[in-house]
Amino acid sequence: MGHYPFTLFNGLTLLVLILAILIAGWRFRRPLDSNWPLVFYAAIIGHTIVFAYGLNPYGVAAGAFCALAIRFGIYPTRVRFMELAPLAYLAWRAVGLILMW
Repeated sequence: MGHYPFTLFNGLTLLVLILAILIAGWRFRRPLDSNWPLVFYAAIIGHTIVFAYGLNPYGVAAGAFCALAIRFGIYPTRVRFMELAPLAYLAWRAVGLILMW
């Protein structure tokens, strides 16, 4: 059996995975005008900038725009379903990065 290298990148990517799952659940249980999803996407944008080629910037931007639309009331009940696609991408890509696919 080999040794799994647990690095800062893997730890932060695991945090991205956990937070993406929590934000997906947050959207259907909590009020839509919360600022916490915006803080999440700010952290994801920082992760994308620091660790280049890890996450697709277009997927991250799509999720951030959905979060902004929900926060400022532009069809929030419809857009939250569209936000599930970028959140699913973030979770799937985080799993792939952690498992070194």
